[in-house]
Amino acid sequence: MHTEQSTGGDIASPPEHTPKIIRWLEWPVRLGGVVSTALILAAFVLVIYAIFQRYFLNTPLKWGDEMLGYLLVAIVMTGAAEAYRQGDQIAIDLISARLSGAFKFGAEVFSAVSVLVFSTILFISSDEVVRFSYGFGSYSPGYLEAPMWIPQSALIVGAVLLTLAAVSRLLRLGSRSGQA
Repeated sequence: MHTEQSTGGDIASPPEHTPKIIRWLEWPVRLGGVVSTALILAAFVLVIYAIFQRYFLNTPLKWGDEMLGYLLVAIVMTGAAEAYRQGDQIAIDLISARLSGAFKFGAEVFSAVSVLVFSTILFISSDEVVRFSYGFGSYSPGYLEAPMWIPQSALIVGAVLLTLAAVSRLLRLGSRSGQA
């Protein structure tokens, strides 16, 4: 796995050495990681509750699977940016591990720009989907009958957090190149 520490990045630098703008951009990303963790715990509790209902009370929880699906989307979308910020994302090291110097730096910049482009496209697409669902009055087909724009909004939140993380990464790379 590729981690920021293995690329010589300054992700783990002390807060006093991190520029204020980067810290400002990263606090929502860190908060997204906390929310993702809380949602993991909520999903765990929901699964335990559904098991208890089904096997001990013999009354299956009809809306549990649907809610769990929405929670999983929210978990991924709120946690992906924090994983990217920490360098915990999945990467292919076959080529990047062999790079050094300017090639390695160029690959890191290309990667961050790619994430920025992806998150922008994700934001635009998600915004269109949420606006359509809201305007159309679309509801989930399951037992929850929730307005679909609510769980779909997690896509917008994730896109914004990923954008912030990518901009932060680019600023870190820019400050690192200025120090070299």
